[in-house]
Amino acid sequence: MLWRIRFGMASTIERKTLEANEEPVDEVLQMPPSLLTCGGCQQSIGDRFFLKAIEQYWHEDCLSCDLCGCRLGEVGRRLYYKLGRKLCRRDYLRLFGQDGLCAACDKRIRAFEMTMRVRDKVYHLECFKCAACQKHFCVGDRYLLINTDIVCEQDIFEWTKLNSNM
Repeated sequence: MLWRIRFGMASTIERKTLEANEEPVDEVLQMPPSLLTCGGCQQSIGDRFFLKAIEQYWHEDCLSCDLCGCRLGEVGRRLYYKLGRKLCRRDYLRLFGQDGLCAACDKRIRAFEMTMRVRDKVYHLECFKCAACQKHFCVGDRYLLINTDIVCEQDIFEWTKLNSNM
């Protein structure tokens, strides 16, 4: 659960929830900011707005993904916490989600690996190549996705002709 909190009287408080079954909680603190310590930098929190996550308070800039470093305190971001790591959605899915397998080779995609995503399919960079000629794609290259096979523009006609007889 991730809350955005402010000092002072209750007003609009942005909150982001991790799980749909958890009850959202609004929290407004009436204590001086100097009593709070950031869970990231360990400095006192003097900002008007700050975050609460994993039973700790955070400066908005200090709450980040442990793997890729992206800010987790931005509107629309979700925080995932597992095995002692703070993770963004993308890294959580890479490590623990169903999207953790390459659609071409069926091997696990590790969090540090670069990937290509086409619709709901995820590929290792080295697996993202034409199924007919094995050519790797460059930015701007056109291709067609047929089931889990990726076919370059030059091979589309031949590939569909060969595979339609199966």
